[in-house]
Amino acid sequence: MNYVLLSQFEFTLENFNIINLISFTLVGLSLILFLKDNSLYNKVRNRKITEAFEENKNNILIEKCKLILFVVVLFLAIIVTYCTKGYVLFNVTMMTLSVLIVPIFEELFFREYIWNYLSNFIKSKSKIICITSILSGIYNIGYIDVIRNYVILYNNSSYTFEVIISKIMIGTVFGIVLGLVKYRFRDVGFCILLRSLFAIFIR
Repeated sequence: MNYVLLSQFEFTLENFNIINLISFTLVGLSLILFLKDNSLYNKVRNRKITEAFEENKNNILIEKCKLILFVVVLFLAIIVTYCTKGYVLFNVTMMTLSVLIVPIFEELFFREYIWNYLSNFIKSKSKIICITSILSGIYNIGYIDVIRNYVILYNNSSYTFEVIISKIMIGTVFGIVLGLVKYRFRDVGFCILLRSLFAIFIR
């Protein structure tokens, strides 16, 4: 999809990131819509979301923590965007991609759909955490086309391998943290907010 869209525009860093935003949104929405009616995902998903809602709806502390975390993420996103040369289209696009689109897509996919799918067959939560974490780390290899295009744009390929390995390692380690959060609170919303906060700090 990226190649089709890029062929219609000048190959610049700004256009490249805008197209990434569009393709991520389309692919993510398509995948979520495709999986939402699949019984293997929904059988566990519906039951667990209902249970989590019933258990947490009266827990004011948890709701306050989520609200505070959301405000912190929003505030930091605005400040960081402003500090990186202002609210130009490129900065806003990059912040939207890394703090909103990517966290929502990845956490719904790995800590919601894949998690609940594995729960149909695996009873050990520690195994589910490890599997989803490793998969989310390996998933970063899927960004190899993005890395390749950055190499072309910056004319520097010496760090490509190191970037891929570091992305896999960071993705796996942080996936374990998010898996523990998912297991503790049974709320993917926490995972999305923490993923967004992490994305801000590594920018």
